[in-house]
Amino acid sequence: MTDKIIPWDLIISHLKQETDKKEEAALNEWRNSDGNESLFMELESLWREVQAEAGEYDPDVSYYWKRMEARMQVKRKVYTIPVLKYRIAMVAASLLLVLSVSISFFAGRITGRPEVASQTYSALNGKSQMVLPDGSSVWLNIGSTLSYKTSFTGKREVWLEGEALFDVKKDREHQFTVRTEDFSVNVYGTRFNVKAYPDSPDLRVALLEGRISLQKGKEETYMKPGELAMIDRKADRIRVNPADVHFESCWANKSCSFEAKPLDYICKYLERWYSISIDLDPAIAQTSYTFTITDEPLETILQIMSRINPIQYSFEEDKHVIISEVKPLKR
Repeated sequence: MTDKIIPWDLIISHLKQETDKKEEAALNEWRNSDGNESLFMELESLWREVQAEAGEYDPDVSYYWKRMEARMQVKRKVYTIPVLKYRIAMVAASLLLVLSVSISFFAGRITGRPEVASQTYSALNGKSQMVLPDGSSVWLNIGSTLSYKTSFTGKREVWLEGEALFDVKKDREHQFTVRTEDFSVNVYGTRFNVKAYPDSPDLRVALLEGRISLQKGKEETYMKPGELAMIDRKADRIRVNPADVHFESCWANKSCSFEAKPLDYICKYLERWYSISIDLDPAIAQTSYTFTITDEPLETILQIMSRINPIQYSFEEDKHVIISEVKPLKR
């Protein structure tokens, strides 16, 4: 599977007829490359279906997912779906939560109901990129959700569940705050990565540029570029140390280099990158690898790893992968 950066903000603005000439040109450039037009047409059709029922809209993800499957005759078996159909189906699922929020605004206008007070974006099965009302850019990783108040004036505040890379527009008069379930990040303009998945015991904040502070209860910890903060949920403490912060955010750049990293570490990263689960044999957990991921399918990566240090791997149902030690042949 190949993940692509999808310009959700441009697509949604276009569908709502709110784009200017510059934005339309950027969207058309994306549509004209790498088979994106077919994907766009499917999403536009899905938008129209939802919009037609906006007056009584109650988001039903399973319904529209089934409609999309039926239209494209999508098979459920992993790794057997033609690339284009698989990509359209997965990206359509990623768009559904964005649609549910955007259509809620539309429904409020035509029925006289109060408009929703917040905007929510989710990257369910693929990475996505957006631009906030203040001009700040955000890249959402797989399985992540970002919310913010629609006004977004004065106090700039967003709520994150999962992982995101932020490139915040500088504004010394208006602080930018990222809130998670366990802590907050305060900043005026900088580039940093926040990883705060609800199922993870360890939370991470990597600072690439600028200056930020972490707020956890009454404790406030300041960070400098090149530092990584580890927040332990159980111990309720923050540890800040120098680190390879560019590795923390390389998922958003479509490339990542591993330098003598143990296999168990790499597998955790691959799980997030490809949205899979990996069952790793403990006997090879500390085997080290050096290689770079760009935009290859998972199976290609596993083939490369197997040539570096032999491993056995198999693809199971429900996006599950088993990686084990190569057993010597019995004589």
